[in-house]
Amino acid sequence: MNKITITLFTILLCLTSLSCANKPESTSISVLMPINNMFDAMRQHDGKMFIAQFTEQAILERANKDNNVEVSDLNKFSLFIKETPKHLDEKIFNIKVNQSGNLASAWVPFAFYLDGKLSHCGVNSFQLIKQQEIWKIQYLMDNTFTGDCESFIKHHKAEEK
Repeated sequence: MNKITITLFTILLCLTSLSCANKPESTSISVLMPINNMFDAMRQHDGKMFIAQFTEQAILERANKDNNVEVSDLNKFSLFIKETPKHLDEKIFNIKVNQSGNLASAWVPFAFYLDGKLSHCGVNSFQLIKQQEIWKIQYLMDNTFTGDCESFIKHHKAEEK
């Protein structure tokens, strides 16, 4: 190959990789930022950081085992995070993000550890909105898996690959 062909090939390769890097993956990363920040805030017992990931009108709910919906007070939950002496650690995996313009949803399987011990597992369903160029959580509903969490984790981690 001559120098011009090699140069053109190199430029084409670079442009292709740049266009791929700037589409869904980078969007997913920015959409996931408030979710990751929320879990970091829980680990750090930082109630202010936790609440900052949500819109002012955000809703926090749980689909319980009786198929009813329990509404949680976001401010009370942020106080719990700040005040509890227990170590809170929610591990997430096999995340699926859909996004259109300023609206996104994330399906986020999790395993929750309390003081280093597996407490429960399930799925978080997030609805996010981009406000003033920043993604915020508008709605979070979760459920708790009723079966064996170790199998649940293994299954979702295998799907991730």
